[in-house]
Amino acid sequence: MTTIRRDIGAGHHFIFDDSLVSNPNQDMFTHEFWQLQNKITGQAKGRGTTIFIEYEHQHWVLRHYKRGGLVSKILSDQYLFTGVERSRPFEEFQLLEYMRNQGLRVPTPVAARIHRWGLIYRGDLITLNIPNSRDLHHVLCNTPLSPEEWYKVGQALAAMHNCQVYHHDANVRNIMMDSDKEIWLIDFDRCEQREGDSWKQENLDRLLRSLHKEKGKNPVFHWQESDWASCMNGYRESIKTKF
Repeated sequence: MTTIRRDIGAGHHFIFDDSLVSNPNQDMFTHEFWQLQNKITGQAKGRGTTIFIEYEHQHWVLRHYKRGGLVSKILSDQYLFTGVERSRPFEEFQLLEYMRNQGLRVPTPVAARIHRWGLIYRGDLITLNIPNSRDLHHVLCNTPLSPEEWYKVGQALAAMHNCQVYHHDANVRNIMMDSDKEIWLIDFDRCEQREGDSWKQENLDRLLRSLHKEKGKNPVFHWQESDWASCMNGYRESIKTKF
């Protein structure tokens, strides 16, 4: 794998893994391009629309960066440009690449791009789809996790923290389980490497809050406080720093 940065003029900047895609262009980051080729296999609604693509025997996930909150009503997908390397798509691509190199189960980055106009930019990210996987929210609405599976969730969080990676939104929808019962972490927008340990509890608290929230919202949600104890056992026994 070779990571390549390419600037093609007119404000277009790309970073990509040349073992997965050889010559990215702006069209491949648009919904319309893939729709015309009948390559879209599904989509997921969130802050924006994420689409799933089949391309040359690969299964891609294309996400357009969109804002949340009140500011989204004014600047739905526009961000202040402070440098290509500091753009959200480039930062997420490189963070995913780092974590993959450390052996973490996170999505494989394929390509990212930004398109800059003066002081603003828009951006997109393509990753490989995690095969045969569902997020924990979907899983828990249908079946409980065993104590051993919750232990694995804790191990995955500890592995992320051992790499000093802070997750901006460590909620139940950003944790995936595949058909082998392995745990994956996703959605690393606005995430970063941080020094120290004090922020790690914040990530754990965020996940616990999301579990309580979903328990209250969903008529069926297979989670209880004893599951959290199993999760924290996995975390404490895997974290390298004092917890």
